[in-house]
Amino acid sequence: DYRGDSLQVFSPNGEKVEGLCENPGDWEERVLFTPSAVAFTGDDDTAWVLESDSNQLALMRLHESERLSTIVPTEFMMTDLAVADDALLVLCIQYAGEEPEAGEEPEAEGRILVLNKASGAIQREFATPDHSESELRGAECMAVLGPRVYVADTYNHAVKIFTHADGVLRDIFGGQRSARLGEFNEPYGIAVGDGQMIISEGAGRRIQVLSLEGEPLQMIRFSIERWRTWSNPDVHDEYDRVEDYQLGLGLCLDESRLWCVGPNTSLNHADIFVRI
Repeated sequence: DYRGDSLQVFSPNGEKVEGLCENPGDWEERVLFTPSAVAFTGDDDTAWVLESDSNQLALMRLHESERLSTIVPTEFMMTDLAVADDALLVLCIQYAGEEPEAGEEPEAEGRILVLNKASGAIQREFATPDHSESELRGAECMAVLGPRVYVADTYNHAVKIFTHADGVLRDIFGGQRSARLGEFNEPYGIAVGDGQMIISEGAGRRIQVLSLEGEPLQMIRFSIERWRTWSNPDVHDEYDRVEDYQLGLGLCLDESRLWCVGPNTSLNHADIFVRI
């Protein structure tokens, strides 16, 4: 919970279970500061948390609200975390150049840092800016499944798959801006599991479900017509209608549900879809 300076735990049905590391009320006594990503180290109580505004990582014992350590492993902006075996993967962006004009893509180089999961010590990096197929442009989300890490490479309009042990690029899906199924228009969020990868697209305004081999299986549009709920839901006028309800770009899978979290506004919410 970025604005609430805490972590929120929900049931599979979307009911709040508990809040962790919650703000006690005094600004100076906050336990967490603008958290935006979390990666558990192997148990249910210890996790690395990305504190977005300060661009640092905190190793937390969650139920005790105890900060075990704080590290700043890079000067690049960190955007996502994932645990892979004994490693903590950190996805980063470095913006360069001037603010882009409307419709232009920013210069946003990426890389993935590999840290020791226990200590946070940097071990290596991959997907660095080297003018090869493996370089990333504006990637903000990744997901790990077994030996592979799946990255939504936003401004390359692709999903790139690496083996995290050696950083080798193993596969690419997409690669040019496209509205066709199986291709992408600014992919943002990604979740992988049960033989599928699920990708949200910012400019494409949709969520695609693909097989791990890249075969299109299903597509969900962002624009969902609905009505606002007023005190009298049977009475509507032209101001009540919402034709552009925004699904969240952040994705997460549990055993039977897809969670779409966002968008990054004051109206953040989670949409829960039952997987079929």
